[in-house]
Amino acid sequence: MSYATMSSPHFVLSSHHPEVLKTLLNQEGFRITQQRHKILEVLNAAEEGDHLSAEDIHQKLLDQGEKIGVSTIYRTLHLLVDLGLLRELALSEERKFYELSNPMTVAHHHLICSQCGSVQEFEDAAIVSLGHDEALRQGFSLLDCQFTVHGICENCSRVSR
Repeated sequence: MSYATMSSPHFVLSSHHPEVLKTLLNQEGFRITQQRHKILEVLNAAEEGDHLSAEDIHQKLLDQGEKIGVSTIYRTLHLLVDLGLLRELALSEERKFYELSNPMTVAHHHLICSQCGSVQEFEDAAIVSLGHDEALRQGFSLLDCQFTVHGICENCSRVSR
């Protein structure tokens, strides 16, 4: 079964507890493997506002003594995005980053410094409202709304003056 053809392609998970994840994966015909569990543990342990790439997750797992291949990590990340457990973020041109989807968290957006790569999060309900309205106008059902602003951060601006 391909992820794109699952009967319910987008879920919101109210808890990232292993039993909730196991139930969700089982519903869709997947198992919670030890590797999937370890990858979710790394994501759960990330500080709020941290955005991890597959390579970051791989390094953290290696640091813990886990030997999980990068291809397994990518497959797991794509599955978890398709299930709505993760948000995939294009914060740089080189790679994607991931953060847990948490229904208790207010929708947030990202400011990215084009020089140093720092990322700052901000909230603005008007952006989500605009996305929702435009999705409806175009006949879409809104699943996620991400707004990314690229610019130069205050620190880099100071250095270049």
